[in-house]
Amino acid sequence: MRRLLIVPLVCAAALVVASCGGANPGSPAATDHPTTTSSVTSPTPRLAPPLTQPELNTESFERDPCALLRPDQVSQFGEHKPPKREDGITGPGCTWDPESSLKTGVPGTSVSVTINTKSGGLEGIYQRRAKFGYFQKTEVAGYPGVHALDDKSGPAEGTCASLIGIAEDRLVVVDVFIGDRKNPQYTSACTVGDRAAGMVIENIKGAK
Repeated sequence: MRRLLIVPLVCAAALVVASCGGANPGSPAATDHPTTTSSVTSPTPRLAPPLTQPELNTESFERDPCALLRPDQVSQFGEHKPPKREDGITGPGCTWDPESSLKTGVPGTSVSVTINTKSGGLEGIYQRRAKFGYFQKTEVAGYPGVHALDDKSGPAEGTCASLIGIAEDRLVVVDVFIGDRKNPQYTSACTVGDRAAGMVIENIKGAK
């Protein structure tokens, strides 16, 4: 499976420096006061859509990311092996690998979910949007997001990553890989990713 790695992003504001040079030799001085140098820091403009829904608390799921999807929800994407916790550099996550095609008769669909706490939320992803080969806005359960991949042809070839902003500093990231080329959703993999992301958001909202 091709996996998308979202690395932490630090956005620095631009520094604009204005200065005045001295007079040419032999020319009258323009002022009796020495020249000064001043600096102005310009804020980086916001690029991501604003959150219009309440921020979601993911604390319990960060301790147990494999609870982000219930078994009955995962089964909607085919037969899978037991979930496997896989924490990455962007945050805690869980992967549901498909059962062997020798058992099912067809290649399955892999689903991975990560709570990304390191990329600066959806704004951090927008600030580095030029780094992606494929970048498309989406919305899941009222929360803004994007489909972002290195490979621009990924969504048409069974691969997608749905990054949904659920708080200013957090993302739900769903990676899917559809192994069966005959699967009707093989050429629209992002619809599968968004569907799984909707389930995740539903579960987070329902957590006590």
